[in-house]
Amino acid sequence: MLLLFALGDSCAPTPGVVGVQDYGQVTGRVLDAMTNRPIPNALVSVGSLYTASADARGVFVLSKVPAGDQTVTGRAPGFSTGSGDVTVLKDRTVSVGYVRLVPVIHPEGQPTLQPPATPSPQPSPTSAPTQPPAPGVAPTPGGAPVVTPTPSPGPLPVTPAPAASATPAVPPSASPG
Repeated sequence: MLLLFALGDSCAPTPGVVGVQDYGQVTGRVLDAMTNRPIPNALVSVGSLYTASADARGVFVLSKVPAGDQTVTGRAPGFSTGSGDVTVLKDRTVSVGYVRLVPVIHPEGQPTLQPPATPSPQPSPTSAPTQPPAPGVAPTPGGAPVVTPTPSPGPLPVTPAPAASATPAVPPSASPG
């Protein structure tokens, strides 16, 4: 019994090691590198534990990805494997942009297309806005935007000119001659 206490506490964690993992979210799209068309149902993963399927537009969202440098890999039947590197930040959503897959069977010597412009990532609900709010959106102290209704597009109502106006109103189509 005394021998166990003399050896020390071997179950104690190593100093400097944090037991709680920080997580973030990764978004992007899977595209055919020859046509820039989305590849629906492509399997996207970070390692083997974090996987998602692309939707009909090729869009994917990987949730609960460990923070740090990660490689996002895309796979689909009939295509070679493609990947992209991203740095995942704690409680943030980062975009890997496009994961482009080349068809296994394609005309020899045909180059792949340039990828389309990468969309700017949408801020996650926990991140601070990086640009001013759009018209009709007012920030609140809690950070959640309040959307004010905007008038629906359609014919504008005709309002009479104010009675206090000293100059006569000229219709825009009439030109003084």
